[in-house]
Amino acid sequence: MKILLVTDLYPINEEDISRVLFYFVREWQNQGHEVEVIRPNFIFNTKIRGRKIIKEKIYQEYGTKIYNINFITPFWFNVRKKLPSDFSLNNYDVMISHMPSGALMALRLLEKENIKYICAVHASDIVVLKNIKYSVYFSQKLKQAYKKAYKIAARSPVLQQKIEQTIPEIQDKTFVAYSGINKPPKDIDNEVSFNYKTLKICTASSLIKRKNIDIIIKALANLNCNFIFSIIGEGTEQIKLKKSAKKLGIENKVQFLGRLPRDKVYEAMQNNDIFILLSDNETFGLVYLEAMAAGNIIIAKKNDGIDGILKDGQNAFLINPTNEELEVCLKKIINLKEAEIKKIRLKAMETAEKMTSKTAAENYLDNL
Repeated sequence: MKILLVTDLYPINEEDISRVLFYFVREWQNQGHEVEVIRPNFIFNTKIRGRKIIKEKIYQEYGTKIYNINFITPFWFNVRKKLPSDFSLNNYDVMISHMPSGALMALRLLEKENIKYICAVHASDIVVLKNIKYSVYFSQKLKQAYKKAYKIAARSPVLQQKIEQTIPEIQDKTFVAYSGINKPPKDIDNEVSFNYKTLKICTASSLIKRKNIDIIIKALANLNCNFIFSIIGEGTEQIKLKKSAKKLGIENKVQFLGRLPRDKVYEAMQNNDIFILLSDNETFGLVYLEAMAAGNIIIAKKNDGIDGILKDGQNAFLINPTNEELEVCLKKIINLKEAEIKKIRLKAMETAEKMTSKTAAENYLDNL
């Protein structure tokens, strides 16, 4: 099968953006499919998001042809003028769009030609649909894309529920297109590495407001035990978070490790006991699966992101993102017996082991 992926969420030249769709493409290629990518960059949006504007041209990376196309605005653009004269949707078996900009681009391509089309739903799509400032143009375009789509790929069970509640008429077209990892699960059968004397806690994310790292710091300040909190990542909230840790008197217990390569992130997780990430509007969160494979006890936000894969009290703990609820949850974990801790960790690793990049890619295409 020949697949056309249309999205701005695809890295070029090792960009520091999510590699989730890159992993899907690699697995599809490994399964014998041919994949090409159109990457529409609306310059105004790209600058607001703090991303680098990549030169407009055709790239060839890891066996994938990538049409990187730049536009000034998402309102007036002619995609056909930016593509080679012999480009045609007839050369592909299916077109898949991810992110709102991908849906806008796919709609333009479908104006002249028809093809089996799959539209994915990320957290950002729900924001566009529900925020009144997007109601005149963007949300209407997204709804058009969903109506044209043969199937709608929700990136998590939570997003599937949200999109079906928002647009009930598309319920029969949705499926969950979850992500996967390829990390060897940690062997804890012959060890008890959960450190009750000095808890090792970590998080890994961009240090931006919606990640709610400040809530974690506030909750830890009230925790009556020894701990080390390692923060992996960089972002605009870093200075504020350092000031908060100092004000609360725990600056010596909070480590800012900066941005690390993906393999180093996993190594760091393996040296920790608890992983916490309470993001708002999380699409899925591969980092949770990696932390599960690393043997961490997971604390995540309920009714968001990976909720549905994470099950409260079984393979993780799900809470509302407040420092009060987090404090209660941490105290609950500290009071668990070793056998209970091990049971939850093993269940988490079992979940992560089943959710590989290979099975995720196969699941995606099987739903077509």
